Amino acid sequence: MRTVYVCLNCACFYLPPESMTYPRLDYQASPVHCSLPECRSAVEGAVARVGVPEDVMARWARRAAGIDGEPRRPRPGRRARGRRPASAAGGRSKLL
Repeated sequence: MRTVYVCLNCACFYLPPESMTYPRLDYQASPVHCSLPECRSAVEGAVARVGVPEDVMARWARRAAGIDGEPRRPRPGRRARGRRPASAAGGRSKLL
C-alpha cells in the first residue's frame, strides 16, 4: 500500500512516485511539501527552524489530517498550566 502525503503549506494531499523521484523532471519528491515552488520554499524554512526530520514531520501531518488514525485532540476538562481558576461571580466586577 502506498503512502499518501500532506503538504504542510497548502494542506493538499499528494501521491508521489514510489521511488520518490519524478522521472521527467529529475526532481526529488519530499514527504512534507507538494511540487509547488512556493510550498517548497515555505516548508523547507519551517522544517529547518523546527529541527525535526522530514519523515517525522510528514507522520505528524498525516496524523493531523486523519490519514494515519484519528487526530489527537486535547482531553476535555484540562486547563492550561498557569491559568487562573474561574471566578465565582460569573465574570462580573464592580466596574460593570
